Amino acid sequence: MKPEEIFEIVTWGQLAPDPLGRRLYFVEQKPDKKTNRMRQRLMAMDWESMAVRPVTTQTQDFRPVVSPDGNWLAFLSRRSGSTQLWRMRLDGGEPEQVSFIQGGVKDFSWAPDLSGWVVVAHIEHGLLEREHHVAEPAPDAPDSEWDRYYNRDVKHITHQWYKLDGAGFFDEGRDQLVWVSADGHMDLLTSGFHNYAEPRFSPAGGALYALRRDYDPEGDRPSDIFVDRWEWPGREKTTLELPRWAIGGLAVSSDGTSIAFLASQPDQDHGYGLTSLYRWDAASGRLVDLSSASDQWVSDECGTDVPAPSSAGPRFDGERIWALLSDQGRVMAAAFQDGQVERFQDQPRAVYDFAPTASGMALALADPVHPSGIALVGPDGTERVVWAPTPWDGQEDGPVAPQEFWATEGDGTRVQTWCLRPQSGTSHPVILEIHGGPMAMYGYRYFHEFQCLTAAGYAVVYTNPRGSTGYGKAFCAAIKGQWGDKDYRDVMAGLEQALERWPELDRNRLGVAGGSYGGFMVNWIIGHDQRFSAAVTMRSVVNRFSAMGSSDMGWLRVPQYGTKPWWEDPAPYWQQSPLKYVSNVHTPLLIEHQEKDFRLPIEQGEQLYSALKYLGRTVEMLLYPDESHGMSRGGKPWHRVYRLRSIQGWFDRFLKA
Repeated sequence: MKPEEIFEIVTWGQLAPDPLGRRLYFVEQKPDKKTNRMRQRLMAMDWESMAVRPVTTQTQDFRPVVSPDGNWLAFLSRRSGSTQLWRMRLDGGEPEQVSFIQGGVKDFSWAPDLSGWVVVAHIEHGLLEREHHVAEPAPDAPDSEWDRYYNRDVKHITHQWYKLDGAGFFDEGRDQLVWVSADGHMDLLTSGFHNYAEPRFSPAGGALYALRRDYDPEGDRPSDIFVDRWEWPGREKTTLELPRWAIGGLAVSSDGTSIAFLASQPDQDHGYGLTSLYRWDAASGRLVDLSSASDQWVSDECGTDVPAPSSAGPRFDGERIWALLSDQGRVMAAAFQDGQVERFQDQPRAVYDFAPTASGMALALADPVHPSGIALVGPDGTERVVWAPTPWDGQEDGPVAPQEFWATEGDGTRVQTWCLRPQSGTSHPVILEIHGGPMAMYGYRYFHEFQCLTAAGYAVVYTNPRGSTGYGKAFCAAIKGQWGDKDYRDVMAGLEQALERWPELDRNRLGVAGGSYGGFMVNWIIGHDQRFSAAVTMRSVVNRFSAMGSSDMGWLRVPQYGTKPWWEDPAPYWQQSPLKYVSNVHTPLLIEHQEKDFRLPIEQGEQLYSALKYLGRTVEMLLYPDESHGMSRGGKPWHRVYRLRSIQGWFDRFLKA
């Protein structure tokens, strides 16, 4: 594998079956060398033949939804310059633009009677404006217009929560619900200062549900989401009596009397709790945790650096509700009903999207040697798979399958561990990779970075230490407020036992790499252990004390460390800061950071770089402009290639010289 082969990796997802089960529509995604962005188009797969064909020829089409009668396909597209709603007849005809809203469209729901859609649009100053380009004032315009034009990018901050990684600084606009009729008429359904998301019609009509995040300039609970219900086609609104939780993935039953959603309870778990599946019934007002029988996350927790498009969320299927379930590196679809969990096609792979259809179940999935594919499962359980194109199709040398084993830490904790070994040679330098989060998991999914390192002659060892998801709530919460203890021991146990298991792994040539929380662990390891010959730390935690005020959600982490804020009791924050131990660092270190990282701002990387330079240690830093915290998996393609080349080059310099 080579870094630049990422341009030839195709991924499929956002599954949208037609009501009769004849075809499956989905999005095909692929990086583009010339435009330096992801190219997306709509595709169709015939259920019987599994033949795949393009539906649209544009490169900015996504989020397909088939109309309730099966005759139309609605989707989002950037064809007009901003993201708008489009539609096309499935029996022929060209796509036509439906919405023309300044600020663009983020989501939509098709009215059951086909009379129109409710869309989510970002509305500035409460005004629903037609899509237009913001033009420079005329040369003879008054000073007031020039003043407004050149100062429109000034940010006046008044809220506790004022920025978000990947989105940037919040503006004065709000995400509102807009009714867009089939004949092109548009009007605001909501107004005010609240933000709305995930509109969902009852399939039988009569009700519209949506999520609402309240505007609270002094509030400290940005995760609280409420559920509103409208009588439809009337506009009378009520708010459901639900707990103040972090809610998402809204789904509505066919008769509109029940909803399902995913939720976590941040007040109780402080970020280390399960994502659970809940059902609420209108008649009784009863709220039931459908996933209580499973001590696992009802979501896709499996990481990858070639993510596919996905619209996975809970889906009603009669009395059953389908959702994704993560367990020990695997992700599968599962049916939840009456306290029972029925796993569907539980295999060593990661299902990242699914769709029950009239002909069976469609799955979008990946495994360690296939970045993406679609499986169609018939009523008898027979599964047929088509893998998306890759650059190694038809070649003898392809991705290497990892070998799994369970390491045992000194206190008896079992740590799931994998190792990728080169296919030739008798002695291999070793790279220990550590995932971010820490609330995430490595698993049975393709990782281009690992494959590139293995192709370059490195063995790659990776683990799911305590703090990871997929092993139960207690396993995840074991490191809350105590990073660098049990998790550090788990990671090192995985490495040591891999070295013992495979003698060709050279313990005298070790490297370590990781991003975000994984970057914290890299910094922590080289501040406490001298065995590594080189290290790469990416978008990492360096100084917990300063990150509390500069991170987009730093203040929310106070309960992880006690009851006092960081300036009143700095000890626990400084104790968790790798910068405290920087004098012990002698490992050559490459620091990678993104200039628009709001989760762990660039000052984190700069503090580590400046300290090591001051000490005269071997350190270099790479800064990527216009990139956020998630660059390694969602950034500009050429930056992602440069990053992979730089990681390999750094290890070549110190582990192969």
